[in-house]
Amino acid sequence: MSFAKASSDSVGNDAKVTTGSVSLTDSTETQEAGTNERFLEHAVKRTGSWVGAVFNIMCISIGTGSMNLPAVVKRCGWFGIILFVLMAVIGWYVGVLFKRAMYARPGRRLSSFAFVTREAFGVVGYWFATIITYLYCCGTVISWIIVSGTQITRLLGFAHAHLDEKISMTIIAVVMWIPFTVLKTLNEITISSVFGVLTAMFTVIVLGVTSIQHKYTDTYYSPDFDHPPTHTFIIGAGIPSALASISFMYAGAVAFPHLEGNMKRPQQFGWMLFLANFLVCGAYLTSSVTGYMAFGDQTVSPILNNLPNLPIVNAATILIIIHVVFAAPIMLVSANLELELAFGVMPGIIGKRKELFWRIIMRTVTMGILLAISIAIPYFGQVIDLVSAISTTVVFFMVPVFCYVKLLGWRKIPKYELFICFLLAAIGAVACVWGLIDAIKSLKKAIEQGHG
Repeated sequence: MSFAKASSDSVGNDAKVTTGSVSLTDSTETQEAGTNERFLEHAVKRTGSWVGAVFNIMCISIGTGSMNLPAVVKRCGWFGIILFVLMAVIGWYVGVLFKRAMYARPGRRLSSFAFVTREAFGVVGYWFATIITYLYCCGTVISWIIVSGTQITRLLGFAHAHLDEKISMTIIAVVMWIPFTVLKTLNEITISSVFGVLTAMFTVIVLGVTSIQHKYTDTYYSPDFDHPPTHTFIIGAGIPSALASISFMYAGAVAFPHLEGNMKRPQQFGWMLFLANFLVCGAYLTSSVTGYMAFGDQTVSPILNNLPNLPIVNAATILIIIHVVFAAPIMLVSANLELELAFGVMPGIIGKRKELFWRIIMRTVTMGILLAISIAIPYFGQVIDLVSAISTTVVFFMVPVFCYVKLLGWRKIPKYELFICFLLAAIGAVACVWGLIDAIKSLKKAIEQGHG
């Protein structure tokens, strides 16, 4: 599959649906099409640019994940750097395949992650996708609440002030709740995502530079280590769980339909995604290479806990907290749009006032549940690993390729591409099972020891 072909797929179909209308002649599909049209009215505006889409993807991906990646490299050795690049390419590839699946039915656009899976696998596929989307997006935000709350408490501790981590997490959750409840679609939060990307990139640079400047030989950082760090090229046993964790950083497939649906020129989606993944990979390499180089097997998650109490590090910590506040609405809106659609919470069905009322109720309940889980298991790295194994391996490796093969028909797909799809699904299955086992063991250990 050539890059040119991938980035221009389905241009003809895009042109037919950019107005939000769906043309159908098959009477057996009328009911589903009606639901699809209501969703398009609810979420697709076609007013965004490819630049906004790039910023949205970067805002989702870069940030707290970059603080966990040095520990991921520690788990599998320097070979993890190769995995970062490989996963960036795979992420772009499955994104292109998923877009093809969205336009697999002539004259129609399957307008959400759940709609694509329903078209491929019926009602069971629809609810599976809705649940897995919800788990992925909400699990991500839980990790953000945890790292923000714990770092606020840590920063105040440097100033000899005490604020319980539970209170810090509650404050963060309330701040996230406001834009999440007020803003309905991804198109309305592009400006916030631009700011989120800028803060995340600053943090990545600070993490990289500070890690190199303050290696193990310094004596004023925490925690204290009892031996010089060591480095390993490859640790085979850690590769499956590392794949699960890295997939967490690239698994934006659940948001792809919403991002593509907001693009004024959806034919640009392929190369837009390639550029976004390239930039995200660059940021990941910056933080992971420098972090592992500096601290080796002594690397912890988040990497901030390896660094000294310096003004620039504290500034980066504050900015990453601001970043997740801006990024959280992107993740949560993607999840709740699917859930609101499933329950018919749309202006075209129940009216604008009732839609607003139930949107506020549903999103408030969602945030309350996320806060409760964050307080109950406040272990950042372990939560990311668990979410990665349960949901992102499925979202990243399996669902896009299964839907693509099912909707286009395996007879119409080149054999080499079928082989690639089979290989990705097999890798995803191994990463899911192995990663889940490792994540449960790690979380159990963290709970027993009382720290991550």
